[in-house]
Amino acid sequence: MIRLTQEQKKIVACDLRPGESLKVIAFAGTGKTSTLVEYTRARPGMRFLYVAFNKSVQLEAAEKFPKNVIARTSHSLAYRAIGYRHKDRLVSGFKANTVMAVLQLEKCEDAKFTIDTLYHYLISSAPKVSRSHIPFQAKIFYEQRREPLPDFIELANRLGRLMCDASDNRIGMIHDGYLKLYQLKEPRLNFDCILLDEAQDINPVTSAIVMSQARPVNQSKTLSIILVGDSHQQIYSFRGAKDTLNKIGTTQTFYLTKSFRFDNKVAKVANMVLQTFKGESKTLIGTPSKNGSKPKWDPGCYTVIARTNASVFDKAVQLSGVRKIGFVGGIQGYRLNKIKDVYHLFASNPERISDKYIQSFDQYSDLKAYSRAVEDIELMSICKVVETYKYSIPNLVKMISEKAVDADEAEILLTTAHKSKGLEWQNVHLMSDFPSFIEKDNLINPNALDPDEFNLVYVAMTRTISRLRFDSDSSMPEFIRLAGKNTNKQ
Repeated sequence: MIRLTQEQKKIVACDLRPGESLKVIAFAGTGKTSTLVEYTRARPGMRFLYVAFNKSVQLEAAEKFPKNVIARTSHSLAYRAIGYRHKDRLVSGFKANTVMAVLQLEKCEDAKFTIDTLYHYLISSAPKVSRSHIPFQAKIFYEQRREPLPDFIELANRLGRLMCDASDNRIGMIHDGYLKLYQLKEPRLNFDCILLDEAQDINPVTSAIVMSQARPVNQSKTLSIILVGDSHQQIYSFRGAKDTLNKIGTTQTFYLTKSFRFDNKVAKVANMVLQTFKGESKTLIGTPSKNGSKPKWDPGCYTVIARTNASVFDKAVQLSGVRKIGFVGGIQGYRLNKIKDVYHLFASNPERISDKYIQSFDQYSDLKAYSRAVEDIELMSICKVVETYKYSIPNLVKMISEKAVDADEAEILLTTAHKSKGLEWQNVHLMSDFPSFIEKDNLINPNALDPDEFNLVYVAMTRTISRLRFDSDSSMPEFIRLAGKNTNKQ
């Protein structure tokens, strides 16, 4: 039995009746999983379903929770009910060239935006494809070319029907496809209570499946539901995630604000970001080090967190000749091939481009203009890297790939803020490619940035256990000074 804080004790003691729901807002490092474990241990006679964000979290939960808890991902629930019927047709994603051939489309971008429209529908809670599922980038793309917008609703419906056709192996079934079919079937789950973890990152289709269990249907059993997460850690809206914690009203709401990961210095900076730009009224509290000593920065062992894959590449170029570097999650997840493809467009070598979408641009200037028009931070960063290293790109990609070591052998780990979520390290160095919080010596207007950008900084800085540092050209030290000044005035 772990020693619980007063906040945790209140949550563990909270009994729910069928149909009632509880919301737990758990700030970074505040022990949400251990709280849920104790909640389920206190109720051995109840059957719980723990819905995990991904497979790795599910496997970890299966080891931590007692036997009265079944851990599943939403996809594993859907696979058992529907997905298994398509087991021989499952594909990880649709290929633009295949969709072009099957739907008899002339342009690669027509196929790409058809795929995107269908995907946006599949992860939504909507019963039908609509204009809202057509990506904003598609509208910009065709406007720039002064071409009419194709009928993506009709095209997405055609692609969806082929996806569901068990006799057609040209397209195949994607995992989000059978998840959508499962949602439309309105399943009823045979448990007493559902625990929905990382609720801020759950997409609407999963949210619809879970929340429908609290509503009676044809005299079926209603479940109680516990939503757990941190709205400020929502960083996957570009994948269609919607903040379930904010959108859904619950019977009761509790907070976990005491972090067991870091001290009050880190907590203070995190609070500055949340209170200045997110209007957060709760205060995150750190845990002082046991011996009271000031932790020291270890120059021989730290983790670098960047906003984009391109900046990770840039840092790898600087370090790979002098230090043993590793990549969190493996180097294959950092899109070095995409950097090389953009380089080949820049160098007028279209025959060497493997990415069909990048290949669809006639010239590098078109791709750069597009990245600015749709404010694609990742693509703009890649363009900057390509223009910096130019004709050295192929050799640099080869060098980094050859010199990278496994994470447990590395002196310096490299990662993006997105990949850092859920992890922690003793020493963290934040790069300067995050959007600046300063403009003309003043704090920016909170409406000037997508909320995910503030969330990314919060997630990145709260990965540290001991020490947090910033690039020399980072705007964060100046933000801390100005935010602290404003706080003292209040």
